[in-house]
Amino acid sequence: MTVQTTAQALALVACIAAGTATSAGAQTAIAPGGTASFTLAGTVSLYQVFGHSGSVTGAATDAPYVSFTAGSGKVFTFTSVTGGLNCCSNPGALATPEGGNWLGPASNITGLNGISNAAGNTQLPLVAMFGSETDPFGQPAPAALPAWDANNPQSQAPGLYQVFFVGDGRAGRDDAAGALLTFTAPVQATRLYLGFVDAYNFVGTSAYYFDNPGSVSATVALAVPEPQAAALMGLGLLGVGIAAWRRGRHAG
Repeated sequence: MTVQTTAQALALVACIAAGTATSAGAQTAIAPGGTASFTLAGTVSLYQVFGHSGSVTGAATDAPYVSFTAGSGKVFTFTSVTGGLNCCSNPGALATPEGGNWLGPASNITGLNGISNAAGNTQLPLVAMFGSETDPFGQPAPAALPAWDANNPQSQAPGLYQVFFVGDGRAGRDDAAGALLTFTAPVQATRLYLGFVDAYNFVGTSAYYFDNPGSVSATVALAVPEPQAAALMGLGLLGVGIAAWRRGRHAG
């Protein structure tokens, strides 16, 4: 183990030991082993990035994001997701972060600004996408992922600017005991955006965010990659070995 690797591992130990979530605004940086926390109003459009409007009818607000270093093996989980929205100016009828079915059983949203379409069997769930420092505006949008809903695979690897379902961050519909969903970033990704997708009657081009009361709070975690996890384990074993050696000296 090099001195540099040891120093990096010690820094990760300190980060994990702190166990504190950073309050997130428009942008929050995250390192392996770290977390970031967001609170998103129902007006947040996942399509509103790089200064482009994410709604063809009515105002929307920018999608916040967490930034990270590009590379392989970047796996994210959502360790806590709470709150919920309503689609139609009724704060007394909020759905969970998994979304609701106020206007039928599905959504079929057409994307904007070089970001994929989004279709699924729920309305206004928490959704996300991986991006980079390159504005996708004017570029062909990536193909939409298969329908996003609470029955999606537990582990996913979306491409850049492909909208994916987060919901409450766990497998199963509104199942607090469900396994954490994992999302692996593409190697060129440097950002993870959070937000919602909406449209008139949940069909057509992204729009109508202004009448969505409620909010969702989410904590995002970036896992420690395998080599770094091994380094942390090595440090722990080294500490145990040193303690045993010291005890042996005193006993002799």
